[in-house]
Amino acid sequence: MRVSSIALALPLLALAACGGAGPESVGSIAPPASAGGTTGGGTGVGTPGTGTGSTSPSNLLAVSTATSFTAIGALHSFTFSDTGQLYQGNASTVKVPSGTISYDPRDGVFTVALTDEKAGFAQNNRFQDPAHRADYNPEATPNLEAPNLAGFNYLESGTSTETTSFFYQRPGDGTYVTLAGFTRSVHDDKGVTNRQHGALVFGTPTIQSQIPISGTGSYTGGFLASAVLNDGTQASSYMQWLTGTSAVSVDFGRSTVDVRIDGAVGPTFQNGVRVSDAALTNPTGTAFQAVGSAKIDLLRYGGFSGAFTSATLGGKAIDFTSAASGTSTAGASSIDGTFFGPNAANVGGNFRIVGGVPGQRIDIQGAFTGKK
Repeated sequence: MRVSSIALALPLLALAACGGAGPESVGSIAPPASAGGTTGGGTGVGTPGTGTGSTSPSNLLAVSTATSFTAIGALHSFTFSDTGQLYQGNASTVKVPSGTISYDPRDGVFTVALTDEKAGFAQNNRFQDPAHRADYNPEATPNLEAPNLAGFNYLESGTSTETTSFFYQRPGDGTYVTLAGFTRSVHDDKGVTNRQHGALVFGTPTIQSQIPISGTGSYTGGFLASAVLNDGTQASSYMQWLTGTSAVSVDFGRSTVDVRIDGAVGPTFQNGVRVSDAALTNPTGTAFQAVGSAKIDLLRYGGFSGAFTSATLGGKAIDFTSAASGTSTAGASSIDGTFFGPNAANVGGNFRIVGGVPGQRIDIQGAFTGKK
């Protein structure tokens, strides 16, 4: 596989949080171009909300020694066999994260270690060969299922039976948290036997003493999500990418967090081949929006945790009502995140929306970032 260093073309996600007043700046991730798409940016080590974080590096690219970052991810996988398929998914929490992203600036090596039994993940990938620094080129890389995002760097590795990619948003000034994605495809002479997608954030968590206990903050940024959006009429359950903007409003005095996600479905790939929009219930450009809230509790959550109150796809409400007496639905949703950088300059986390209507398979696994 021939790969070389790259910078892809999606607007660089500007992260932001402001105390008291409105946003100082706004950044977003545009919907993916027709070739595919996603987002990223960040630095630091430590445990959010415990006072053990470090905010000395300005961002991921500023670290001077080998550094390991905790990854808060939302992951899912499909396993295929002659007898059927098994789908698994899970969004991690701040206190029980998905794994680590390690970077050594001395040799430019990234090590991505993600383990989540509920999501069917047990991966430890070291991107060390110079050829792992990849241009986005699905035609040259069989089974690549990553989106094509501007402002992202891509790393790829592969064998005759496996293709793995890790892509992260290049950090800018004032960026302490990075948005990133992961894909893996295992195949044999009969086709793909396992595929894994994930969206995650990693960075320099804010130490507890620097998280405000009064005032407000408005953060703007972007999000990346991988989703299964089969409404029951579609023959196959494809893994589709969504990207767009995030808006997070925090009332530190009340310990409340309001989250809004706005975006759209991007081009869909399977086995390295673009899936025709005509074959999809939710084709490229289908609008997605979700609104929810969370509660800050540093001792219990290590940051904030909550759920969505509403979500729409293509203008239609997603029914993710929890299982309850007298209803056939059994859906769910979650929001988990924390603060990054000095004085909670950035925010980042993951989310999940599971449709609860019988006969459907809807699961949206995403991550978001924001800057004051």
